[in-house]
Order: sequence, then structure tokens, then C-alpha cells
Amino acid sequence: MYSKSIFLAVSLLALEASAFWRLPCRQRLALERVDPIDTPGVIAKHVHTIHGGNGFSKDATNADMRASTCTSCSVKEDNSAYWTPNLYWQSPEGMFTAVNQTGGMLVYYLQRGENVQVFPEDLRIIAGDSSVTYNISQYADTPKSEWANLGLSTDQSFLRQKAIGYNCLNYAAPAEAALGLARIPQDRRCPDGLRAEVFFPSCWDGKNSDSSDHRSHMAYPSTMDDGDCPDGFPVRVPSLFFETIWNVDAFYGQGGQFVFSHGDQDGDGGHGDFFNGWQQDVLERAINTCTDPSGVVEKCGEFTFNTVEEYSACTIEPEIHEDVWGPMAKLPGCNNLRAADGSVVNSSCDDDTSVVSSSKTKSTAKSTSTKAYSTESVETAAATTATAAATASPYPTLDDDESVGKDEETEVVENDDPYLVIITVTEYEYKHVKTTTTVKAPAAVKTVTAAPVYETAYAKRHLHNHGKRHAHRN
Repeated sequence: MYSKSIFLAVSLLALEASAFWRLPCRQRLALERVDPIDTPGVIAKHVHTIHGGNGFSKDATNADMRASTCTSCSVKEDNSAYWTPNLYWQSPEGMFTAVNQTGGMLVYYLQRGENVQVFPEDLRIIAGDSSVTYNISQYADTPKSEWANLGLSTDQSFLRQKAIGYNCLNYAAPAEAALGLARIPQDRRCPDGLRAEVFFPSCWDGKNSDSSDHRSHMAYPSTMDDGDCPDGFPVRVPSLFFETIWNVDAFYGQGGQFVFSHGDQDGDGGHGDFFNGWQQDVLERAINTCTDPSGVVEKCGEFTFNTVEEYSACTIEPEIHEDVWGPMAKLPGCNNLRAADGSVVNSSCDDDTSVVSSSKTKSTAKSTSTKAYSTESVETAAATTATAAATASPYPTLDDDESVGKDEETEVVENDDPYLVIITVTEYEYKHVKTTTTVKAPAAVKTVTAAPVYETAYAKRHLHNHGKRHAHRN
């Protein structure tokens, strides 16, 4: 066991003097089968956990996102949508239960490469591929210095798969590298969560804001997270990196396995979606001026920030009326488990004829397709703050002195980084902690809690290894 000390942890993603900021999206906007990029206007193939602006819907456009009246992320000028497949636990009896997030989603904006430009106004990207059932074990341990000689630095399928990874978190042990695991570690205990990680391509073709596969208008640079852009992709945009921590330890010792909502128990098909909803002029200024290497988003003077009450109240009513929490005998949609060779484990599947889908009232704003690259700032509607009365949480809250579950012994760690005062969704609650809102979860009410800063909360988001200091328990 490590004594409480301060040390530096080096990540495979860490580059000296890299400018970046971390965007916290602590409140989940929705949990449902909606995907306006891959399946616009219809029920999506699998369940997603969604963060961002409340203009999100199965029919949403980029203009709809910019017209959002609130966002579940911290920066008011960003009404983008960020989503990933949800994680489920399958019991030994075969029943599926949704796994809770810890702390929502964290999105890194990294200004890597030369002459980084603002995203095109209507940019949509999918990183990763839910249909992938292969792995790249042949080159899993190949150093980046050898990628060019092997032809891997221009192999987009290889780079795309290297951009998906996992981290089994244990804050009582040395930090492991981001993207350090290619697959879900089913045989390991992750006491502080399983962190699913997705790195997005940062080279744009300069012409198209989307493509038929939602990927080929973008490309990865030569080392996946940095390096040179390939021919035909001359414009460098910010590198996005998603982190989502899943509370897998809540199921420790119960057997079974973890599986993503698209039927993937290995993690090869991990992926993430980004739907641009930024105020373009603000993002452009931030790219040029928010260069503090600490990554603390509050140090960027271009942004204004939501209060805990504002982003906690930002949720949307589900459009797809079905059980997504469980326990349930099958994953929502037609998502059967897959064997390592890609074959379907169980081919029985129901269609969506019995699932009720409703339409969300859409904004009158119209989206314009980006056909050519422009460095000019784009004027967009400013995001307005949602009032608690307009978007109040439908779930009950607890009084200050109420507690749920275990009363754990905690220790306060000094912290001068305001970002690290995080909101954490956990399986356990501490006594005498003020609650701000709750999220609905299977068989219980999971409470989102705010300060004071416990050591567990301090470590959970400090462990991403950008040359930062880390505190550990005795």
C-alpha cells in the first residue's frame, strides 16, 4: 500500500508543453437508444449515455444543438453533444443491469500539431467502430517509433483501433498509462472503476463536415494522438479524448461479465460520437489563447461556467420508451453477445415494433452544411442558462442530513485545482454531504454529491496522467 505522497505519473498520451483543457460533463443528459449521427430520425441500434446540450434528439442538427437552452457540461458556450455506448453487467443467470458512471464524462481538448483550427460548424465524428470484432494483438506492443517502418503510421484501421482503450483504476497502486489496455479486463478487480477511453482523429479533409461512414472525412495523424496528418487531410483541429469511468466494482465478487450495449464483452468495438455545438468564435479564441498546460478549464478566460445547480438540472425526457436500466433478459435493441471470432453467441432477437418512440419538439433553427473550409468565425446563437423551474430534475433529492448506504471513513486532501471538486455518482453515500440532484438507477436511487472534497473524489479525476500530481491513501 502506498503512503500518501505526491509523485509524477507519465502517460503514453503525455507530451511536454502540450496545451489542453478538460471539459467536465458531470450530469448525464440522457440514457437511451438515440443517435442522430448514425441513425438520424429513427430508434438507434444500441443504448448510449449522452452528455451535452438539451437540443439533442434523434432528429437533432448542429443548429439544434446550438439552440440548446442548457448543457450538462460545465462550459456555457459549448452545447455540443458527446456520447458513448453504455456499459452493462451480465449476471451469471444472464440478466443485464446498467452500470453507473462515476463522475460523468470528461472530455479533453488538446491543441496538438501545427496551426490548429476551429472545427467546421457542422462537424460530426464517430471514433471507433461498434462492428469491430478483431484485435491488433500482433502489433499491440510495437513502439510508435517502429510504426512508420511497418506501414502502421498511415494505416487508418490500425490507428483507429489503437485509439480505443481501457484503464483498470486502483488509486492505491501506481497509475497505469491511458489507453494501456486494448480490451475490457474481465479478470481483474478495478476498485476505483473501469475507465473507457476514446481518442478522436484530428486531421480534417478541409471540405466535408460529415461522410457516409461518419469517419472518412477525418483521419488520425501518424502516431494516432500526435504526429503528421496524412495526404488529403491538411487541416488540424483539436484532438478530442473521452474518458468515462464505470463503477464496475459495485458488482465485484458476483461473477458474470461486463458488456457494452452493442453486445461487445471484449471492448474491441468501443466508440464515441461528437456533434459540434460550440459557439464557433469562442472556440476559435480558446484554441488560440487557452494554452495553460495544467488543463484546468477554469483558467481559460474565454469561457463562462454553469453552476452545479444549472448543469445538474439539464436533462431531457426520453424519446424511446423502454427499459434501459434492467435487470433484463436481453440488451435493448438487437444486440446479441459476440464471440472473439465475431460470431453471434445467441442469435435470437426481437425487433423494435413494440418500442414506442416519440418526437421531441425541435428548434426552428436550420443547419447549413459546411462544404468548404473557412477561417472566419461563425456567428451563432448564445447558449442561455436554463432555470431550475424549467428543467427541474424529475427525481427526488435528499435532505442535507440524510445518508444512503455505507458511512465510509474519509480524509480531506488539500487541493488548489477547482476542477477536482467533482460531482461523483457512486454506489455509496457519505453522511452529512449536501446533495444536489439524483439520477435514476436500477433497484436504488443513486445520489450525485458535491463538496467537500474527499480523497476518493480527489483521486478519481486527478489520475489521468498529464504530468499532474497525485495523492494516494495511506
